[in-house]
Amino acid sequence: MIRIVLVIVVYVLSQVSYSQTKFEQGMEKAFKLMTENKNDEASNMLERIASAEPMNWLPPYHIALLKARTSFMMTDKTKQEAQIKLAEDYIATADALSPNNSEVYVVKAMINVAKIASNPMVNGAALSEPTMKLYRQAIALDKTNPRAQSGLIEFEMGGARFFKQDLTPYCKRLKATLKTYDDFKPASKYAPKWGKDWTLQVLKGCGDTATKQEEAPTSTTTAAPATAAAGVTITATVPNVSGTSGDVIFALYDSSEAFAARAPIATSKTSIANGSAQAVFKDVQSGTYAIVVLHDLNGNERMDFEPTGMPKEDYGASNNKMRMGPPSFADAKFTVENKSLDLTIKF
Repeated sequence: MIRIVLVIVVYVLSQVSYSQTKFEQGMEKAFKLMTENKNDEASNMLERIASAEPMNWLPPYHIALLKARTSFMMTDKTKQEAQIKLAEDYIATADALSPNNSEVYVVKAMINVAKIASNPMVNGAALSEPTMKLYRQAIALDKTNPRAQSGLIEFEMGGARFFKQDLTPYCKRLKATLKTYDDFKPASKYAPKWGKDWTLQVLKGCGDTATKQEEAPTSTTTAAPATAAAGVTITATVPNVSGTSGDVIFALYDSSEAFAARAPIATSKTSIANGSAQAVFKDVQSGTYAIVVLHDLNGNERMDFEPTGMPKEDYGASNNKMRMGPPSFADAKFTVENKSLDLTIKF
């Protein structure tokens, strides 16, 4: 009888050891695939592990994180939305398996950021405060979690950066999270420990972007470029201005350098009529341009910000490719040739 019991014990222990080894082997392979940018293969591997380890929160967590990250790189909106939905489903599973988990709340916030990036016009205003709330909840659940701290700061920086609000306070706070990353002790071998490399990349941009907030253009009439070719007109219309307060300021840029420096070649401040505002830039020469528009609600001719750093006033850019954070000249640019243009820019 003793021999039988010993055999059973040895068998059970060997099966546990085997199971743990298979789990570790699978996780190691999945992580290696991710480092090789083989994201679909990594996701498939993690899904198999999740099926084999249905009570372990880490596989669905890593699947959700991977799908949220890869959604930012997608250009097909349908595929992007499907990817974000999968991320939501997997993080919900992780949340059910590990309630009140700070790391899970960080990924929930990241999924919101992905939604904002995929459709800023619809999701920007609606999800900004809920996203910050998720980051704050993650910090409250674990004050040592560096991903929660840096994630909140980076999100707050998004709106401030485009309008060149002073980023110095954000950069100082973000730099302080580096020590938190160094001091952080993961709960297990496969527990979350990502984030520091990305934070270091963000900090590289702090040196030349932490400048004082600049005022928006103040001209009340349209000025044409000095070297303009007569006859070419750009008419820019914002059809969805909220309310009747304030003015709408249009700024025309002729290069990526001018766009980055907020040095427009022409500006126009217009009133609002029936929820719409319009500016006309006359005698524009052939070339590549971009337009940025601001709804100046209080007449101070500058963008106003919430205490969190998020914009309080609506803004938009030509081509309507607004993303989380500043739009680029590449996103907003359009070409002027030998005929006039009518552009619609939405807030």
